[in-house]
Amino acid sequence: MKKKYQMIYLISLTTLLILCTLYFLKNFNLSWVETNVNEAKITINFLFPMNQEEFKTHIKLTSQREDSRQFNYTLKWLNNHVVEIKLQECNEIKGQKIKLIIYNAPTQIRGLTKSEMVTVQFKGDIEILSPTDDLLISSTHPFVIQFNTPVSINQIYKYLQCDAKFYIKPYECLDSNGKKYKDDTKYILFPKEPLENERCYVLLLKSGMASKSGTLLKQDQVIMLQVDKKPTILKTYPAEGDKWIGLYPRFTLESKDPMTQAVACINGQTIEGILIDSYHAYFLLDDLLKPETAYCIDFQIQVKSGELSEVKSINFSTTTLNDHRFWIDIRCGNTQKINCYEGDKLIRTIPFGLKLEKSIPLFGTYYLKDKAEVYENNKQQLGANYWMIISENFGIHGDIRNAYWQRLDNIKSTKNIAITDEEAAWLYEKMNEQNMIIIRK
Repeated sequence: MKKKYQMIYLISLTTLLILCTLYFLKNFNLSWVETNVNEAKITINFLFPMNQEEFKTHIKLTSQREDSRQFNYTLKWLNNHVVEIKLQECNEIKGQKIKLIIYNAPTQIRGLTKSEMVTVQFKGDIEILSPTDDLLISSTHPFVIQFNTPVSINQIYKYLQCDAKFYIKPYECLDSNGKKYKDDTKYILFPKEPLENERCYVLLLKSGMASKSGTLLKQDQVIMLQVDKKPTILKTYPAEGDKWIGLYPRFTLESKDPMTQAVACINGQTIEGILIDSYHAYFLLDDLLKPETAYCIDFQIQVKSGELSEVKSINFSTTTLNDHRFWIDIRCGNTQKINCYEGDKLIRTIPFGLKLEKSIPLFGTYYLKDKAEVYENNKQQLGANYWMIISENFGIHGDIRNAYWQRLDNIKSTKNIAITDEEAAWLYEKMNEQNMIIIRK
């Protein structure tokens, strides 16, 4: 039994020695690094003759910025087991720390590969990449400063001077795997208190600030911060105190200044505005408003600098719906239908066909403009009975017909809302001038 245990011990010891030897042969190399402002030179002695033809395919460069294309390298074999690798930073970011990884590079000895990892710290003088000119900023929104080399946040706090006070936060990016990492060349500055509109602030970075590579800022750097003026909302629909507003209004606003965003808040719902151009926007609700109800809607716009306007609050009230008032709610979503009401009572639902992408007017509240017994399209030689006009060149009619008054496919043949003649005759009798018409998804 004792001999058995001795044998197991010897086998285990031999196996361990073999593994240690293999690890030593694979990973033990002699390497050294020399760096200057322009490049880094890495020399590696693999101790065994290497397969030089396949060597390049076993090299990988990694950095925090997740982009090996920002580095160039060249190879030079000093002999069959010593290689010299010259590395250069080839974009505007300098002074980075990177890793040169060589993994399972084949030697000239069959079955033996070599691996090595070398850390390189480049050097780079500190410069501000942006902003390079006076920066127009918001009184409350953050702005970004970018350096050409990694800098510690503590160094920025220590060497930054300004009449205003800021919180400073590293800029977050996503790597190729979607994982967040902090870019220590970019920093976001948040005003601790609102800045004064239309005032210029001087932001000074004093000389002596150190980069992560150990270089120092040689001269004071000045950034001029111009705080934007408050943008102004000129006009809204509805206006203050408006009454008899439809149950699905198309809210609008006009700005004095070119805007990049507009929002409205009503009943706890925030609505993102749709910009018609830089000066006009409109807003659509998710659902109908209640009749005979007072509402308050808050409008606000934002301009390119991030500056926000004052909130413009508008009070308005909606139209009445007595028990006999007839109105229609046209739904243009996946199920196209006309819901017909008297007061708040649904009395009929009429399906229809419509080419949404070409013919739908702007969503909102309309009122019947006019009606005629016949719809005619002379250009296409088409027509229909019971023409109810909602807006210019758009309305509701009966079955679409050709020049011989033969019925055609409603959806393919018209840009209006087409319903059956029977439904159209009923609706034609019910609809009168100024009947409320709601069009929505």
